[in-house]
Amino acid sequence: MNDKLPSIRFKEFTDDWEQRKLGDIVGIYDGVHQTPNYQNSGVMFLSVENIATLKSSKFISEEDFKRDYKVFPQENDILMTRIGDVGTTNVVTDNGLKAFYVSLALLKYKSTDPYFLSNAIQSDYVQKGLANRTLKTAIPMKINKDEIGKVSVMLPVSATEQQQIGTYFHNLDNLITLHQRE
Repeated sequence: MNDKLPSIRFKEFTDDWEQRKLGDIVGIYDGVHQTPNYQNSGVMFLSVENIATLKSSKFISEEDFKRDYKVFPQENDILMTRIGDVGTTNVVTDNGLKAFYVSLALLKYKSTDPYFLSNAIQSDYVQKGLANRTLKTAIPMKINKDEIGKVSVMLPVSATEQQQIGTYFHNLDNLITLHQRE
């Protein structure tokens, strides 16, 4: 097998894939490092335990949000766990204000299909890259924000192929979720 081609593809695509560093295809940011002053309402505050749903019952004030977040999650961005659990991702699907803790990394959308990239990060190839850059002596396990950008990912050169693969996996994830609810 050619190293630059996956073994299973949509038949209309034949171009090589390329190896890129995450830092070249997304902006990478972390959340606040201090424990927030939680409120009963305001801006939803996400942490590592919220990665599956990107929903939380914790909130911070809009004033704290404006003070602490110059960059924040928006539609098509990816949040990725980086402390305790490393490398679990979810795609942000709306532009509602969201704050996030240092235990999550924000992978800011540039042009790579977010659903493709989120699933690519779950691949053994990227997970091994993350594990190799995880601090070996840290408890809980963690990866420094700057190390995330050095991890390689394989992706189609074609934006259309990325989008088609991303949509396929997004639909599959939705189907799995639907069956889990039944």
